[in-house]
Amino acid sequence: MKSNKNLILVIFILALFTPQLILGYQNNSQKQKSVEKMPEATLTENSIPEPRQPEKELVKIPVTPGKTVSIPILMYHEIGEGPDCMWVTEKDFYNQMKYLHDNGYQTISLSQAVELLTGHYDTSKKVVLSFDDGYLTFYSYAWPILKEFDQQATIFIISKLVGTPDYLTWEQIRFLASNGIEVGGHTRTHPLLPTLSAAQSDAEITGGKQDIEAQLGKKINTFCYPTGKYNAQIVKQVKDAGYVAAVTMEQRKSFSTDNLLLMPRLGVYKDDPLDRFTAVTK
Repeated sequence: MKSNKNLILVIFILALFTPQLILGYQNNSQKQKSVEKMPEATLTENSIPEPRQPEKELVKIPVTPGKTVSIPILMYHEIGEGPDCMWVTEKDFYNQMKYLHDNGYQTISLSQAVELLTGHYDTSKKVVLSFDDGYLTFYSYAWPILKEFDQQATIFIISKLVGTPDYLTWEQIRFLASNGIEVGGHTRTHPLLPTLSAAQSDAEITGGKQDIEAQLGKKINTFCYPTGKYNAQIVKQVKDAGYVAAVTMEQRKSFSTDNLLLMPRLGVYKDDPLDRFTAVTK
């Protein structure tokens, strides 16, 4: 009789709590399924990764007084693919940066190159990487590779194209500037400067500088002539705007005897063999 009472009690307890147990299990299952269906976070073109160390301190080693020193300033445009020869594949760029890293080269900003050239300091195994126009591919492809090999660069920004399709945003530019990348000017709209009136060319040169400085909150000192074209008036306007140095498209190394407002560069193009790259960096 006692055992029958115990059995009835067990049945009663099970009947009382089983719905709650079943319901709880179902709720937990639904939560688990919802978690499993949540997509993983993905990086977008506007995603900003963690910052790294800012521009490295420049080591200045004096050379023999009066000795001419030189630095190769390399000119890039897009990394990835493009419509003409003015781009370098991601693979080739990776191999180029690996070569510099493995062979003890130090990449420096254009402003740092000016310090070494004007002070007649040692420039051995120093290279400037410059990128024209401010393409988004610098952030998407070049920046991760530069970061991997701890390299620096200078980017020249067309201020009115910032944030348009295929170009960097101001947020990305500010991030890069805070992480050792030098930002320079490249006019407002990338016109052929010698074809403009004095007022128009000044608005492009000075206005572009002001646009960038307002966004970065600091002065910029370097400039790039669109398509490498200039005349005496344009050079004077670049100087009057407050630029310390400017680069052209003349294909050779930059020497301490060169005009700082007409600094030559060496172009790096599609399908350039690594042998050519290693030759121009020596």
